[in-house]
This record gives sequence, C-alpha cells and structure tokens, in this order.
Amino acid sequence: MERKAYLINKSFGYFMFASIMSMTAMNLNSIIDGIIMGNLLGENALSAINVVLPIVNCISAVGVLLSQGPSMKMATYLGALKKDRANQIFTVSIVSMLIVGLFLSVVMGVTNLPVPIVRKLCVAQNLNDLALRYATVLMAGAILLIFENGLSTLVDVMGNPKIVSFSMLIKMGINIVFDILNIKVLGMDIAGAAYATLFSSLIADAIFVFYIVKKSDIRLCSCPEWHKDLGGGIIQSVPGFIGSLSSVALMFICNYFIMANQGSDGMFVMSIGYTLISIGSIISNGVGMTYAAIGGTLLGQEDYFGMRALFKRGILVTLLTPVLFNIVGLFSGSLAVAYGATSQEVIELSRRSLPMICIMLFSLGVISSMIQLHTVLEHRTVSSVNTLLIIISVVLAFVVSEHIFAPENIWYAFPLATAGSLFVFIADTTAISIRSKGQLQLLSLIPRPEQDGKLYDVSVECNMNAKGTAIDGLIAFLNENGVNELENSVVHSLDELMMNIVSFSGRGDGAYMDLSVMIRDDRIMAFLKNDGKPFDPLSVNEKDRKSGLKMVFHFCENLEYRYSFGQNLVLASWKRT
Repeated sequence: MERKAYLINKSFGYFMFASIMSMTAMNLNSIIDGIIMGNLLGENALSAINVVLPIVNCISAVGVLLSQGPSMKMATYLGALKKDRANQIFTVSIVSMLIVGLFLSVVMGVTNLPVPIVRKLCVAQNLNDLALRYATVLMAGAILLIFENGLSTLVDVMGNPKIVSFSMLIKMGINIVFDILNIKVLGMDIAGAAYATLFSSLIADAIFVFYIVKKSDIRLCSCPEWHKDLGGGIIQSVPGFIGSLSSVALMFICNYFIMANQGSDGMFVMSIGYTLISIGSIISNGVGMTYAAIGGTLLGQEDYFGMRALFKRGILVTLLTPVLFNIVGLFSGSLAVAYGATSQEVIELSRRSLPMICIMLFSLGVISSMIQLHTVLEHRTVSSVNTLLIIISVVLAFVVSEHIFAPENIWYAFPLATAGSLFVFIADTTAISIRSKGQLQLLSLIPRPEQDGKLYDVSVECNMNAKGTAIDGLIAFLNENGVNELENSVVHSLDELMMNIVSFSGRGDGAYMDLSVMIRDDRIMAFLKNDGKPFDPLSVNEKDRKSGLKMVFHFCENLEYRYSFGQNLVLASWKRT
C-alpha cells in the first residue's frame, strides 16, 4: 500500500473554494467601490483613492506582522493537536493587535500626521485635497483595519475558512450600501466612502469575534512565555510583513513613475490595473493562504508527503491563473468606460497599457504564493529576499524603460520586471536546494521524506479488506522496528479506530483514510485522517462507550481529536519504555 493525495486534494479544494469566495468578495468590493467613485465623484476621486491605497496597505501590514506568523504557528500546533499552545499564540496575537491598533488610531486621529504623509504620496496637486479627506478618516480607524486583516488570518487556520468568506460577503454588501448612502443621500463626498469602509470593517470584525467566542475551540488564556511567543510570532511574520510593505512600495514606485510620465490619465489607468492584478491574484493568493493554513497543519504532523502533494496542486493552479486573467486585458477599453472614462485618449491609453500591467501576474502570483510556503517551512531569509528582489526588479525596470523608451511607453517596465523577478526567484531557490545536497526539493524547498524506516505512511480505502491489509502492514512495520512491547496496544487501538471509520463515517470504496505511524526515541505517534462524518471519540461519555471505543481508551495512553478543513484528525500516542 502507498500514500495517496486523496485527502490532501480534498482539503485543498475545501480551503481554496472558501479563499476564492472571500477574496472575490474583497475584490468585487474594490471594483464596485471604484465604479461608484468614478461615476458619482469623477475620475479624480478614483485616482485620489488609488493614491491613498499605500497608506491603507501599510496599516493592514501591521495586522500581518502581528497575525501571520502566529497563524502559521497556530496551524502547526493545531496540526499536532497541541491546543493549549495554539490558544497561547492566539492570545498574544489578539492582545498585541489591540494595543498597537489603539495606539495608531489615537495618534492618527488627534495629530496632523495624515497631512505630510498624503503630500509626500500625492505628486498631482489636483488630487491632494481629495486624497487628504479620504486618508484622514481611514487612518483614524486604523484599529478596525488592523483587526480585520489580523482576525481573518487567524480564523483561516482554525479549520473553517468559510467564516472568512461569509464575513467578506457581508462586508462587501454593507460597504456598497453605505457608499451610495453616504455620497448620494447624505452628501458626504469622498470622506463618506472612507466611513463606509470603516463601518464595513467593524461588522467583519464583529463576525470574526462572534465565531471565535461561540463556535470555535480557540480561547484567550494566560501566556507564561508571552515575550517569547510575541517575538517568535513577529519573526515568523517578517516575510509577510515585508511582502505587505513591498506591495505598498510597488504601488508607490508605479504611481511615481506613471504620474511623472503619464499624469492623472496614467493614474486612472493604474487604478484599473491594480484592480485587474487584484482579480488575477485571487487564486494565487488563495494558494498561498492554503500553503499557510493546511501546510502548517501538515508540518505539525511531519507529513512531508502531504506537503509535496499540496505544493503540486498549488503550483499547477498558480501557473494557470495568470494565463486566464491576462485574457481580461483584451477588454481594456470597455473596462475604462465602466470605470467612468469619457475621454477617448484615456480609453485608448487603457487599451494599450492594461495588457502590459496584467503580465505582472506571472511573477506576483507565483512568487507571492511560494513565499507563504517557504515561510511555513521557516525559510524566512529566502522569503524576505525574494520579496525585496521583486521591488528591485520593478525599480530597475522602470528606470531602464524611462531612459530607453518614450514616456508613452513607460508601461514596458511591467513585462521587464516580471522576467527579472522570476529569473532571480528560480536561481536562488535552486541554489538553496543544491546546497542542501538533495535534502530539500527544487523550488518548494520541502524536506525529503525520512529514509530510516521509522515511518509507516499509507492511504487506506474505506472498506474492511483494505483496512485488514493496512493492519497487516502495520504489524510487519512494528516487528521490523522491534516495537514488541507496544505492538498489541498500537494495533488494537488503530484497528478499532479504522473499523469505526469504515462502518460509520459514511465513506466507502473510492474514498480513503490516511494512516501515518511514526516511531520516535521516546514514543510512537499515529495520525489517522478521514473526510467522513465528524466524530469526536473524546466527546463520548465513558458509560456510553461501546466495546470498540472502550478498547481504544484501554490500549491508548493519549488520544486527541480535531475536526478541521472538512476532515477528522485523530492523534494517538504511546510512550516507549
């Protein structure tokens, strides 16, 4: 028998669907928001909002710094079924976001700090007043933006990503309604759009809090290693934080060169371009989030086969996505009209320029998703370096394009930056793999499976014959490794658990359960996974347990259970004498 990718592909699809739904809602929100701004307030309002986006992304990056690393550590601990440690990591992240968010909101709300920041970002004077009014409101509401970004990241790894999708859909509806209400009915101008954004973020935050308190098994708790957990989480977040700041830097760089060469018309085109990139990045970002959530869980189980299967599925999806979304660039003129463009010059500029902006999806999509995987595997240096090299590639591409091409052809910088960043990414990950002497796979940098014979890793079809064959293989594995003193306990426990899955999970031929048994110096650990009906053996009272379950508790020293990403996960372990 051998391990199959059945359950990995199921969990990948489960998480990806929810991620695509949530990011689609986020991007539809931006698209509709942009269309409303362009049609209700004019082209300059849309350009002004685009100028302020780097500020919003910087605030959101703080949420990334305080939540992304902790979420990956939470995923790893939840995968290993160490719930106490997951609770501690969660608590440190929540409290740190609260403290930092309140501080930033107070500073931004009571000082004139937004004024010099906006003036630095906004080179076009005709956009300055609009940008300042929009930014002042959003910066004062920093705590809401930080919590929305941070809570969505933490909830994602708790095993039910559909909650994030639901909250984003609700947020989209509320934001659109209040955009129209604030601008059209209440006459609040561009500031009304900012208030609508903050109110919708508040509702999303409330949904996350309700889910955590009422539906999840994650709780706030005391943290004896507070400083260590905070520092470790921040260190783990550094690549994602740099990535968020890099997104801000990329927007600033692109805005600077486009405004210098194309003026406000170029900024209007860039506004649409950012939307297209966001749409095209929906799936690749979903892949990255899947690497972080499910990959972290698999890492906690030392399931490197599962991580490799996850990577193969993810990279295939990531490579296909840019091709599909570059087709959208063929309809650039129509998009410009939809966003409120009335000038034929602007429409023609959009038609020529937007397809070249879309080419950036090839590098941004592949590299951004892989950075998440590398961060989960704690290759933080290469993740950070690759993120920074994207910025360097973009700067060099714009400088070269500005000196070689005419101003109207500054858009050639986008395909040049794509080629440069992909070349560097492939080169440095290949170098790391070579230096590992075959211990790390190419590109993914996932460790090779152990070759010492201490792992029994199989996928078992959900029927009695396959279960019997798997148990026979387990007995042979234990005998080969001299585990005579625990053989009966391990075999009887796993046999009963697997028989329960075959009999009551609702799965049959064509469906698989995964069994991984690891022999360590001090103990034996077994992970048993299936995608059948949720069943927690620990929730059954002792007096209600039937003979098979009583046998499991008799022979098994430690039993843990968790239901996440649509699958049951049982950890059984025995201490070796």
